[in-house]
Amino acid sequence: MRWLKWFVVIIVLFALILAGAGLWLKSYVAPTEKLDLAYAQVSIKDKAIEMVQKLKPEIVLSEADVNNLIKSQLQGGHSESLPPDMTLDGARFELSGNKLLAHLNMTYRNILPLGMLATYKMTWKSPNLILEPQSLTVKDYDLGRDRLDRIVVPIELPSIITVRDMQFLDDQMIIKLQLHL
Repeated sequence: MRWLKWFVVIIVLFALILAGAGLWLKSYVAPTEKLDLAYAQVSIKDKAIEMVQKLKPEIVLSEADVNNLIKSQLQGGHSESLPPDMTLDGARFELSGNKLLAHLNMTYRNILPLGMLATYKMTWKSPNLILEPQSLTVKDYDLGRDRLDRIVVPIELPSIITVRDMQFLDDQMIIKLQLHL
């Protein structure tokens, strides 16, 4: 009878330790900032008018424009690259030279909220913008870039306009166009 009492005490202590570890893990990996998927429409017409006013065949996309464009794509149902047990709750995208930093709030199996940071290297290979994964982290823990897919963004323009080059600055992207008349 005495050993049964000790066995129950050990099981209860073990359960309390597991519960404490689970709560600590949940608070450790939880997102540090509240993010959503709300976005504002980016007016291509306004960008075209700005291009004509400057008399330069280039479109300048600010960090806010890039953030809104990516969020609009995610809202449009283009988040199929997510694992089936993960839900995207919010995101914020940041430009840093030729790097795109994706701050993501996700939920694993509708139970565990996660704050993740995905880093991509942006390169221009006509006619596509290539996003090559560099890293995926949860807090300071590196999950490895093999969990991320390479993203190819085709830039489709009318046949008389082509993208000559793309420049990636600290907080903006410049798309240089060329007209073929």
